[in-house]
Amino acid sequence: MKLTSALRAIALMSVLAFAGGGAVTAVTAAAADPGGGHAAASVPRNSAQGAHPSGVLQVAVGPSPSGITPTSTSGTPGIGGVPTANIVGSSGTMKDFLVSVLGDVDAYWTGVWKDDGRPAPFVTYAFPAAGEVVPSMCAPGFSDDMSAYYCLYDDKITVSQSLAQKIWDGTLYANTDGTRTHKTGDFSVAYVVAHEYAHELQNEIGIFSTAGSIYPVYKIELHADCWAGVWAKSAEDEGILDQGDIKEAGQTTLDLGDYAFDNPQHHGTPEQRNEAFLEGYDGGSEGSCDGWLNDTY
Repeated sequence: MKLTSALRAIALMSVLAFAGGGAVTAVTAAAADPGGGHAAASVPRNSAQGAHPSGVLQVAVGPSPSGITPTSTSGTPGIGGVPTANIVGSSGTMKDFLVSVLGDVDAYWTGVWKDDGRPAPFVTYAFPAAGEVVPSMCAPGFSDDMSAYYCLYDDKITVSQSLAQKIWDGTLYANTDGTRTHKTGDFSVAYVVAHEYAHELQNEIGIFSTAGSIYPVYKIELHADCWAGVWAKSAEDEGILDQGDIKEAGQTTLDLGDYAFDNPQHHGTPEQRNEAFLEGYDGGSEGSCDGWLNDTY
């Protein structure tokens, strides 16, 4: 992506990991400090009625976040001066990158939702710096440096800057079969943000809460991968991608797929996650992803 610098639930505490049911490996590597900073905070429009411990699809029961002090690395896209579509010209910190990507994703899907006659999507976010803790209404009640998830009950996307850096650098993966044909990079992180935002959209139309009942978890996840690909096509059409960005995201889908078919948290194989993302990218529309929910596979 044209920037100056620089996971649904990857919390290793029985939360549904962005990388699925397989073991997640983080490889130590020297990486540039992504920086910190703070964004404007706001109050969710669709607040949950009470703290529910299981809003990240399927989680272990954990403590409520009532005793945790919020930090200010949170906000709402487009409110309080946060950019809504300003990826080009980011100031360069990891937090600024995440905010800019989320703003563009939000701007795109807001247009789609309005064209479909739906109310504009609404979500809050937190992008905590290394060592920073933010509260969550989903178990275990707080974030850590390996957090990337959407929580149903406080309608919030959380992505830790430390995890984002690992994904950028290609040092985090669930798939250990050696399927690595392209380097990762900034658009790998953008894909993760778009995937989490897709879960919020699923929640707005009543899909997300059906995981494990009407739809198995892997179908919810692959559908979100596909919608991330739809946004990626829109970003390409805006002219804000660099050559190789789609391949960066594609490599990350391969890195984060898993073969843990017996695990209810299975997110899809590397090949399925890659195919879902590329199908959304090739189709370029919301409806082009319906098969990942409704087809038999």
